[in-house]
Amino acid sequence: MLAVEVKLLASAAALVCVLLILPGTAAAKRPFDFEIAPRAGAASAASTTLATPRPFNLLGMRWRGRARPEIHVRVRRPGRGWSRWAELEAHHARHATDPLWVGTANGVRYRLSRRVPGLRLHFVNVAGFRARARAAQDPQPDVVTREEWGAGACPPRSAPSYGSVKAVHVHHTVSLNDYAPEEGPAMVLAICRYHRNSNGWNDIGYNALVDKYGVLYEGRAGGLDQPVIGAQAQGFNAETAGIASIGDHTSVEATPETLDALTRYIRWKLQVSGQPLSGPVVLRSSGGSASRYPAGARVTVERVIGHRDTGHTACPGELLYAQLEDLRAMVSTGVATVPTFATRLSATLADRVVDFGEVVPVTGLLSGSDGAPLGGQPIEVQVNGDGRWLTSRVVTSAADGTFATELKPRKRMYVRLRFPGGADRRRTLSSRLLLRLRPVITLRRPARRAVRGEPVPVRGRVGPRKRFVQLLLQQHVRGRYRTVGRRTVQTRRGRIRTSFVPGFRDRYRYAVIVRSDDDTDRGSTGWLPLRVR
Repeated sequence: MLAVEVKLLASAAALVCVLLILPGTAAAKRPFDFEIAPRAGAASAASTTLATPRPFNLLGMRWRGRARPEIHVRVRRPGRGWSRWAELEAHHARHATDPLWVGTANGVRYRLSRRVPGLRLHFVNVAGFRARARAAQDPQPDVVTREEWGAGACPPRSAPSYGSVKAVHVHHTVSLNDYAPEEGPAMVLAICRYHRNSNGWNDIGYNALVDKYGVLYEGRAGGLDQPVIGAQAQGFNAETAGIASIGDHTSVEATPETLDALTRYIRWKLQVSGQPLSGPVVLRSSGGSASRYPAGARVTVERVIGHRDTGHTACPGELLYAQLEDLRAMVSTGVATVPTFATRLSATLADRVVDFGEVVPVTGLLSGSDGAPLGGQPIEVQVNGDGRWLTSRVVTSAADGTFATELKPRKRMYVRLRFPGGADRRRTLSSRLLLRLRPVITLRRPARRAVRGEPVPVRGRVGPRKRFVQLLLQQHVRGRYRTVGRRTVQTRRGRIRTSFVPGFRDRYRYAVIVRSDDDTDRGSTGWLPLRVR
């Protein structure tokens, strides 16, 4: 559950934070990193706004402990105001997020679904650095080298290691998508510095990168034609290469230019490594907490795979992952797939917070890129309550492109709609909507009157079933109610059976509550009056 956003004034004096400037700040035109570690009050807040002491181009977060919160950020860009909210994927293995390229910004607003200890925000500034790169939109030559994108400002910590390349992992960097062609080299440099200075890696994690304009960039040092071991897919780095699309493909497809560049790189990389362009291959996992497979496991995969195929991650985003089948065909044949027309899909929930047992109407609209409705098309209603997207049902759009259905949630979940596409229509996803659920507590004939010293029975049910509920008793003392009793009650399959004994002749009130957890919000019976004689 995301908490309600709290806007905090954050001048340099009001932040009261620990600020760490990392090496590289002496010259104005040299790249530099800095970090902000909010003090206890700000670090534990669910939502905070920070005005940074210096502009930045890329940011990320890390923390201590095993918590894996949902993290959303937006940045303030001079002359452009606040950006849209972007989700940062949290990695439980290294307790950090992916880096997010934001252009040029001087403020950040973030929301956390839960508190985390030791929170630090890492920022990278490469705005004044003058790389010797060709214009990013220039298609020749095919690859922008490390020297050209400015890797001299991000030297590796040690010499590269080498393995083999049997397959290629496809990633996305989860950067904002509204960047200009000339920002490409700076974006790669910023990602490199984040991987090196915040994650503590040897060098940039990917072997290659590609921007949305189709420009390829050399990644980790050691030779683009060599099987350099990167830090792009834990457990399988020694047997695969990794290329990242610079952008966020959670709800935006990779551009045709990006797909073309991915095809050119992967075809060449597999050939120079002596591998076929298609067909299955067996990889052996070296393990790791971020890997889906334990050390020693043998896994059969395609030659072109997404990061999520071997790791605990949503990378490379839902829509780019859906494009991998077309990409495999392009890598195998060298021929682009038949162009398709873009589609748009919207989703609306009648209510965002509902009581257990209630039905929630879900509606939406499917249209082409020109706004024309698309009727008679299948729409998948998908839900995600435990980290996996599942199709709950399939509906068909009406002639005007609209459709409607219902959900009866049993836990807090995300909801989205998916159009699987067709022969001449691109697949697409709606935005993700959070549907929150309140538990319902029903008491059977709750007592309104009682006798001092005699038990007052409390009987009822809670749905969805909870293992424990809280019984709270308050007495009217000197004009106000004060808590005089609190008890944790264990239920049996959701059935509540307990009692309490009032000690005085007086006015009381009592309530049964359920604390919020990963599945539901807080629930309560509300205060029930009790007169004791």
